[in-house]
Amino acid sequence: MRKVILILPLALMFAVPAANSGTVEVEISEKDQAKFDKLVDGRTAGEPVSCISRVDQSKMTAIGDKYLVYRRSSNPKTIYVNEPYGGCRNANHYALVTRRFSSQLCRGEIAQVKDLTSGMFVDSCSFSDFVPYTKTED
Repeated sequence: MRKVILILPLALMFAVPAANSGTVEVEISEKDQAKFDKLVDGRTAGEPVSCISRVDQSKMTAIGDKYLVYRRSSNPKTIYVNEPYGGCRNANHYALVTRRFSSQLCRGEIAQVKDLTSGMFVDSCSFSDFVPYTKTED
């Protein structure tokens, strides 16, 4: 009987993460989706890249909990879109804080969402690949 009591918590400990390891579909409002669609309208998606330069980023915009959009100051025709794994809740309401381990922002890095008024971290998210969207020549 003791073995069953010890094995059950171990089995649950490994079963719960496995059940949640799939891709989570992040819901987005129609308004936010329309905002994203307008932003990428007239742009062509390129091959995803795992890292982008931190130095060259002029502005980050969060659209709902689904999209983080980075603009490049040296090449305003190209934006980089990131869909963090599981979304990035409240990034459009608070500040997104990352730690600098290198001059690049890469897939797998964790960003924290911080309420600058209280100084508290309210959430976190992990970056996926960055998809470049470049304006097509007219």
